[in-house]
Amino acid sequence: MSILQEIKKYKLDFVKNQKNRISQSEIIDNCNDISSEEKNIFSKKLIVESNSQISIIGELKRSSPSAGNIVDKSIDLINIAKKYEENGISCISILTDEKYFNGSNDDLINVKENISLPILRKDFIVDEYQVYESKMIGANCLLLILSILDDNAAHMYEEISFKLGLDVLIEVHNEEEMKRAEKMKSPLIGINNRNLNDFSVNLNNSIKISRSVKSDKIIIAESGINTRKEIDHIRKNSCIDTFLVGESLMKSSNLSENVRNLIN
Repeated sequence: MSILQEIKKYKLDFVKNQKNRISQSEIIDNCNDISSEEKNIFSKKLIVESNSQISIIGELKRSSPSAGNIVDKSIDLINIAKKYEENGISCISILTDEKYFNGSNDDLINVKENISLPILRKDFIVDEYQVYESKMIGANCLLLILSILDDNAAHMYEEISFKLGLDVLIEVHNEEEMKRAEKMKSPLIGINNRNLNDFSVNLNNSIKISRSVKSDKIIIAESGINTRKEIDHIRKNSCIDTFLVGESLMKSSNLSENVRNLIN
């Protein structure tokens, strides 16, 4: 069983238990109406910026299965998010999975209250319950990983997200998944450079897979991006101008400077 399938199995059980605590109908009742200005603001911001400059999605995560503990669990994520915003980050990505990433829904709620940037909820969505939950806790966008979803589930969760005013980032790992992603309505597709079987990273994965894209999508390179040199390499050899960067920034001793170096 791959790590992704292991996580999916855990997440299905986790959501089942959550439903016993808070029903889906209660979650839906607590989903506030979204203003026209806030609807789909994640994709709108990236679309505008893709026409003029590179965009960086700054990630907040304490640990991961591949890296282990990245930062201390007590680290102030709000302070990091504020530095992201002050130094030109376009959007924020927040890991809310507890078991594998030491995250929580409260992390997203607390950051949302202190910054104005659009927020991606990065978790393992395996049930429509989590889509409504994402809206309830204040996410502007959610992640759908095609490696753990069939087409019926992926399209259903996307449709619910759109009705709620949420954007959807479709994550792919290979050309086959890219073909599936292109058939979806979302303009956002993320290409993960990490092999989830052995955790190795190959930045050329983004380049290779992006070249097969036939539709007008915003392609986001994910995982293993640490320097402006790597960003420039990907941009030179592909259509990609948007990058999700997390681990290298979380470990940074001079966060503000490192963010500016990635962007400028």
